[in-house]
Amino acid sequence: SGILTEGRSATMNAASHELQAGLAGLLGNEIQFVTGVTSHGTVIAGSTANSALVRSLIGSKTINTVNGEGFVIRTAVYNKKKIILIAGNEDTGVLYGVFHFLQLLQQHKQIAELNIETSPATAIRVLNHWDNLDRTVERGYAGFSLWNWHTLPGYLMQQYTDYARANASVGINGTVF
Repeated sequence: SGILTEGRSATMNAASHELQAGLAGLLGNEIQFVTGVTSHGTVIAGSTANSALVRSLIGSKTINTVNGEGFVIRTAVYNKKKIILIAGNEDTGVLYGVFHFLQLLQQHKQIAELNIETSPATAIRVLNHWDNLDRTVERGYAGFSLWNWHTLPGYLMQQYTDYARANASVGINGTVF
């Protein structure tokens, strides 16, 4: 019924955008951002580092069970309204939690009673491209590199944003070229 995001950072802005765009695409209508919980079905997203509301909803036990890139997704009651909470200790965890929540919806999983706590098993999760600066790929089975090295960093193509979103959606947090 609404999206309430707590915290303002580049990562939280990305999480907010992904949540709104993902829900709109999956549900067929735009879910608006709200400033408070006034109806059932509000999704609250935020980190324990930046939100007193999230800290109050998550409880101290859970804070210690996930690492910085881990997240919690659970249904809860707040102000007598049933809500869905997506939380992490850090904003990065919230972003990964948003992608996981959207994946649950895409797979038509039951979301009425969520209680998910998860953390990446390894700190560094890298995709290696084997790219050369002349836009060839060391093992060039797939053609030229995705990257136009001569235009970076001044010009960022939309495909770079799409690439970063795709990586984050499956938990990849680094790239080597």
